[in-house]
Amino acid sequence: MSRAEQYLNLAAEVRAKADREESPIIKAEWEQLAETYVRLAEQSGAHKASTYDPIQDLLNRAQPKKKKR
Repeated sequence: MSRAEQYLNLAAEVRAKADREESPIIKAEWEQLAETYVRLAEQSGAHKASTYDPIQDLLNRAQPKKKKR
């Protein structure tokens, strides 16, 4: 599951909490948090290629290099 999908799942969970909330103030806060997760999902999907991931870099370097024949 990608980071964007994780954020979208969190947004759905938070929206479900908002739907069950009786207090208008707390409901608005849950909805605001859900929108924040949606924005994070959009950002993580858009910047995936341009973001430096040090863990992935280490994993890539640790893979044995293929010899040319």
